[in-house]
Amino acid sequence: MAIVFLDARTSTNATTANSINVPTTNGYVLYAQVGLNVSPADISLPIRVEFNGMTTLKLSQGATNFSNLIEVKIVRGTDPNNAAVFSGIATIVGNGAELGPLEYTFGASDYNPPKGNGLLVYSGFIRNVTGSSESDVTRVGPETFNAIAIGN
Repeated sequence: MAIVFLDARTSTNATTANSINVPTTNGYVLYAQVGLNVSPADISLPIRVEFNGMTTLKLSQGATNFSNLIEVKIVRGTDPNNAAVFSGIATIVGNGAELGPLEYTFGASDYNPPKGNGLLVYSGFIRNVTGSSESDVTRVGPETFNAIAIGN
């Protein structure tokens, strides 16, 4: 059986380097969201969603904590407390060599998600797990999140 394209979406928060200056916090902050139309999918066959994205982070020169763990979490739905379909950690360390922007990229998939009402929403959240001062690590751009849904 042939693979069928269902939908693809992109959520771009910042397209160029240093185009934003958003502090990280110890709470989840929404940075990306897409809604995929999967209503054309055959309800008897599984679908899959493949996604990738990136965010660019920078340790502030006046940081009080020189080692920060930044979590990027993708959930199916809109609530950061929903079960993660992806969660990854970027480590930002101030050792003198890492004062420039650091890109964190990821890719993953969600196999056989529920088709529900035909719209699958995926949301991306970022938080500073270390819980350091909000001025320690900032999101500086670029940031993007891409998702594609395919079926059989």
